[in-house]
Amino acid sequence: MKRYFSITLAALAIAACQQPVQPDMAPGKVQVEPVITRATEVNFENGDQIGFTMTKVNGAEAYADNAILTFDGSVFSGDLMWYADAYSEADVYAYYPYEATGTPAYYAAVLDQTAGIAQADFMAAAKKGVLPTPNAITMVFKHMMTKLVINIDNQSGAEVNTVKILGGDAACDIDLPNLAVLPASGGMSTELTEITAYEATAGKVWQAIVIPQTAKLSVEVSLSNGKKITQPLAEMTLKSGGQYTINARLLQDNMIVSASGEIENWTDEGEIGFEGEGTTEELPVEFTEHDGYFVYDGIEYKTVTLADGNTWMAENLRFIPRGRTVSSDPAEDAGIWYPAANAEKVADPALVETLGLLYDAATAFGVESITAENAGTFEGCQGICPTGWHIPTVAEMTGLVGHSSNSALVNTAAPYYDATIKGASIAALAEAGWPWQFASMRNKTSVTGKGSYTVTNYNGIYGIMSYVIGSTLHQATTNEDGSLKNIQYHYFMPLYNSSNEKISVAYGNFLSGASVRCVKNK
Repeated sequence: MKRYFSITLAALAIAACQQPVQPDMAPGKVQVEPVITRATEVNFENGDQIGFTMTKVNGAEAYADNAILTFDGSVFSGDLMWYADAYSEADVYAYYPYEATGTPAYYAAVLDQTAGIAQADFMAAAKKGVLPTPNAITMVFKHMMTKLVINIDNQSGAEVNTVKILGGDAACDIDLPNLAVLPASGGMSTELTEITAYEATAGKVWQAIVIPQTAKLSVEVSLSNGKKITQPLAEMTLKSGGQYTINARLLQDNMIVSASGEIENWTDEGEIGFEGEGTTEELPVEFTEHDGYFVYDGIEYKTVTLADGNTWMAENLRFIPRGRTVSSDPAEDAGIWYPAANAEKVADPALVETLGLLYDAATAFGVESITAENAGTFEGCQGICPTGWHIPTVAEMTGLVGHSSNSALVNTAAPYYDATIKGASIAALAEAGWPWQFASMRNKTSVTGKGSYTVTNYNGIYGIMSYVIGSTLHQATTNEDGSLKNIQYHYFMPLYNSSNEKISVAYGNFLSGASVRCVKNK
């Protein structure tokens, strides 16, 4: 203490000049400016209320405990005034929605969310070292729970009555100052019977708020025909503030589920797998067959029985296997591409309805990859054709049009073979109900080459260079080091110019993008 009394008067005078002057009054009401969107995916709305707690750093008790602040469109405020000690810091935290009984120490899952997920949303914000200010305190509100979005492709033939999330925790503890969700304490039940989800988009999208946890949840769908279909999900750690999208394909007697993290004002928290083996490409899709057409995955296709005795698709396939994405870039080895039969020679999704999609051989055959070893095993395979149909064989192709680039395969008995043009007349096939669709092609001539669209024009018709995939191997070749060089299959190919308009059978590269027309099994 003697050391301090030895300080000179001059030094004391300087210190006195540097000492901030305490204001006579505090800077008014406490205001909070929120930064976040809440469960409505829009923002806080007028009249929303939060609970607000403020503890001075040097204080033994909270200056404000669960004070109610109301949103006016820009900030939260109420009757709470700042303390007079303007140079004393405070730690603050807030939560939504407000609870009059006190700051919640735990959260109980809302079981019935049919009126909307806002009722189940719980958010919190915390900030340390805040000084009194006439300005609003900017606080970032964090979603404390987990959001599930369930997209349902309903092909069951019945209406969906309810969607429920089964299993998991019924409650959890909340550590607001640290913005943490903890396992429930005090002997609270952790077995959740069911959460009934909110129907966000009629017949298509449901949403639910669940407690962050590591668990195996299940999706249960109740139908208007009295059926109840349940599909378990793989075990997954659902994180606080994370959103997970569940994609469910609902069939008559079962449900196919996959899920992944999607971002809609929440944080990306990865992917949820479905329980069981297999891929979405291997799963069944809706298919009904009628006289002169069939409906496959919700799309109607014309069919025709021709003079060769076979029933063919009379238009190109535009089916997208589950989990696959159609590409607009021919340089991308996507397996499926949009046609580019236009003057600009660029992909055009609008052409799909009339021209179909372009597929490489592996996609058409429904396999992950084609190698020199397995290349000859796909003849007559169903591939991406509907049940009871298949990718045509070379015998069926030459049995229709007669001519082939391989002279040993020419079939002069084919009903549409015309010896003068060495093939089948495009006009004759169209008259018989099998019109050719000039869809262009995605060309890739080698394993290491770069894909590109081939779009040729004759008399204003773009895309006359086009193919239809066959399933019979022509040849598979390898390099001297044993690596794959090329694989070719027998494809339908048109010749369309001033002297000839025909369809014959040629060879196509397995990596090129071509049309698919299935033929019915006998």
